[in-house]
Amino acid sequence: MQIPQTVRVEKDVIVRIHRNLRGKGSLNVAKNQQVSPSDILGTAQLSSGFRILNLAKLLQVAPPNVEKFLKRGLGQRIYKGELLAGKSGRLFGSQYIVTSPSDGVLDFLNPATGELKLTFLPRKIDLPAGVYGIVEEADYEKGLVVIRTQSTLIHGLFGSGKLRDGNLQIVSKRDEFISNLSILSKLTDQIIVLGSIISKEAIGEAISAETNGIICGGIAAGDYKAMAGGRLSFPHKLENDIGISVVVCEGFGAAAIGEDIYQVLVQHNGRFASINGNRATIYLPSFESSSIIRVKNTNLPSLADTSTAEEESIRRVELKPGLKVRVVGNSFLGEQGKVLVIDKTETILPSGIKDVMVTIATSRRKIQIPVNNLEVIE
Repeated sequence: MQIPQTVRVEKDVIVRIHRNLRGKGSLNVAKNQQVSPSDILGTAQLSSGFRILNLAKLLQVAPPNVEKFLKRGLGQRIYKGELLAGKSGRLFGSQYIVTSPSDGVLDFLNPATGELKLTFLPRKIDLPAGVYGIVEEADYEKGLVVIRTQSTLIHGLFGSGKLRDGNLQIVSKRDEFISNLSILSKLTDQIIVLGSIISKEAIGEAISAETNGIICGGIAAGDYKAMAGGRLSFPHKLENDIGISVVVCEGFGAAAIGEDIYQVLVQHNGRFASINGNRATIYLPSFESSSIIRVKNTNLPSLADTSTAEEESIRRVELKPGLKVRVVGNSFLGEQGKVLVIDKTETILPSGIKDVMVTIATSRRKIQIPVNNLEVIE
């Protein structure tokens, strides 16, 4: 009797990771160069946006008169807390003072409205390698570096969002539900692990906090459909992005992250990771400096070949006692254990369907599951 086999965790495989500048900038690495996690691949200048200040209202003057109260000329730089504009009151009159809310440049003053556009100064952002590896490609026009490295791969069930990276932070236990969303405000640029289910409210809070990625056990079908562009399918070929990358490891509804995946995440907590929601894949690079030896001695197919490669079809293996399996249906969704006994005859289920029952031993109990609700994991 054969059932599907799913590879959920691949340890210490040689892969390529992509590192991108976050804005316009320059790279300072070359092809075939060896890099370590702290090496800087390049630097980008990232625009921080702008802010509109209604100086006419703040100074209590007519819009055409605002310019004469400016303490800096248009085009000049100003720093946070410095005097931007001021109006002295007459005898017993009020004095109005406006200080700059941030570092920036006085960009434009609208004489009709008295509004000043303060453009924030660009931020310098370095791009660290994040891994031990060998540079295979450096695209100076796109600000892209491809590095061959050793990594553990985690394959989730489905997800959404482009490739992003950041330090991995475990926020909750694998079977918990996060109700205190305020903690997300402190997790900017991180990839966070949120336990058994992710709500649309938590996704919204994480986007507002500029969190880079979320790893969770389950999600409500409606929330996933909204995130995935109105589709309730996951062929791992979607190109959706809502400003954050999400990987769902177990399925729809509340489901604890599998022990096989969660244990690996715990070992990598606080370290650099990458997440590709559209491919439902998590990359956990090796932080052993000795891994570079294996990386040097391993050749991967050319980039052109891998870009057109077909995804592997699902394997099927013979079910037998001792194999590790995962429940993919009914009330025990996501539970894992070892096969103890495979019935020799079929049982009529409450639904009226006949199926062979399999007894598996989980970490907490023994349960009987229809064979069609199981998959072999490794």
